[in-house]
Amino acid sequence: MSEIIVIGHRNPDTDSACAAWSYASFKNTIDPERRYRAAVCGQLGKQAKFVFDNAGVEPPPYLKDVRPCVLDITENVGIRLDSNDPLKMAFEDLDTPRISVVPVFDETQRFAGVIGVHEMLRYFVEGTVKSRPLYTFRADNIEKVIPGHFLKRAQQEFSAPIMAGAMNLEQSTLRLDALAPAKPIMIVGNRPDLIALAVSREVPAIILTGYAIGETPKLDFSSFAGSVYVSSCDTSETIRMLRLSLPVKQIMDSKPLCLAHDELFDAAKKTLLNTEYHGLPVLNEGRFVGIVTRASFIEKPRRKLILVDHNELSQAIAGAEDAEICEIIDHHRMGAEKTSTPIYIYSKPIGSTCSIVYSHYRMAGIEPDQPTSLLMLSGLLSDTMLLRSPTTTPEDRMYAPELARLAGVDLHEYGTLMLSLMASLKKADPLQMITGDFKEYAEGGFSVGVSQVEVGTLVDLDEVKANILAALDAVRKERNLSWALLLVTDITREHSVLLCSSWPVAEKELSYKRLEEHVFDLPGVLSRKKQLLPEVLRIIDVLRAS
Repeated sequence: MSEIIVIGHRNPDTDSACAAWSYASFKNTIDPERRYRAAVCGQLGKQAKFVFDNAGVEPPPYLKDVRPCVLDITENVGIRLDSNDPLKMAFEDLDTPRISVVPVFDETQRFAGVIGVHEMLRYFVEGTVKSRPLYTFRADNIEKVIPGHFLKRAQQEFSAPIMAGAMNLEQSTLRLDALAPAKPIMIVGNRPDLIALAVSREVPAIILTGYAIGETPKLDFSSFAGSVYVSSCDTSETIRMLRLSLPVKQIMDSKPLCLAHDELFDAAKKTLLNTEYHGLPVLNEGRFVGIVTRASFIEKPRRKLILVDHNELSQAIAGAEDAEICEIIDHHRMGAEKTSTPIYIYSKPIGSTCSIVYSHYRMAGIEPDQPTSLLMLSGLLSDTMLLRSPTTTPEDRMYAPELARLAGVDLHEYGTLMLSLMASLKKADPLQMITGDFKEYAEGGFSVGVSQVEVGTLVDLDEVKANILAALDAVRKERNLSWALLLVTDITREHSVLLCSSWPVAEKELSYKRLEEHVFDLPGVLSRKKQLLPEVLRIIDVLRAS
């Protein structure tokens, strides 16, 4: 099932977060073939947190960016090995199409390492170069891999070199002496002299070959402390299969190069291609989540997005330029980027995005449940400032009482409670106040950032305006803007004051009454979008033409 993320602008306000949640719920209802997931790309304010808590639902989770990452291409095909499983099982797994590395887990089911083509080649090539390597053997694995049966079973696991009993007694004795102090596992046919030699030297295990299936050698091993296994294969095949019985832990890479689940696609691709490996494990805080191979990076994936309450990439989540924009639901000016395919766009000059979302429920004949109705009402009342903003339309005024009825709340009482959660100028951090609902606009070679904060009173402004102006200048420099502005709005008195960073030529063009340097009086101005932004864009046009 493909996932589509429904998300608002950076520094989300109540309308943006509620619209994302409500529209995702709507889309999941009308389109069950896909999964729609709401998210936010910034921290929620006090009002938005109250709204979701009051509705009894979890707010949309924070999403840092939507650039493709390792998790988008990670595969977990279900193939895994226990660290004690025989190598034969690893070979069988690696023979599966598209599998080049297999994860290995210990007895506690924790990720222990990987085994792949690289480790196999190193084992068989280096194993033939080294002089008589020491192997780890497990009785269980011998029985799993080599057809036959145990005559006597001793220790479960031991380390030993391999020795074939094919020479005469004298040469075999010399070879055993040369291996000391190591004692080999002896593979021997029907050679009583060599079997007796192996018993006397107390080798850890003897594998008998050359016996018919079901045949039991008539030999006395009562005094032998090791294991005795009767193979149904000849000596050559038994030795080959014995090497495949080794537990994977002996040759696996216990400290493999790993990729983090959130590592970006391009960086991870570069990492893998600069190694000799065909595949790498992917971990999330030490927990195994899957494997990526070189083939995983052939095609770069693209996240699918629905943008709500904005339509410009400059205001969108990081990485949106690499994503596939599927829909736009908005009530602002249009500044959307070009798309490669036709998409659904619903934009209307209306008070809030939640009003537009609710209109979709009505058009589809779907009655939203109580929590969803409360969220849409909250977004509507927040963005229209309890229906007082000049952006409020007759539709907003019609939808608000409908949603209040569905939500089971008193419209005026609930709206008043919401607005009581407005910021306090004395208590608020100036930088957080500015960046909390900050929108950037690029026009004619100039870039402007405009923020708005709603407060219960403007009385405290004189005490904090110096700090706010300093923070505005810091934001302008940090974001490389031409101008940074903050509209401080007293909703109850329908009065705003505009503070701005220093840009003398632009300030000179402002049509508002200047109170002092960088501070302007805006009586009757409540809307950043409908009242302040047109003035800012007008000034940019004037400066561009001059």
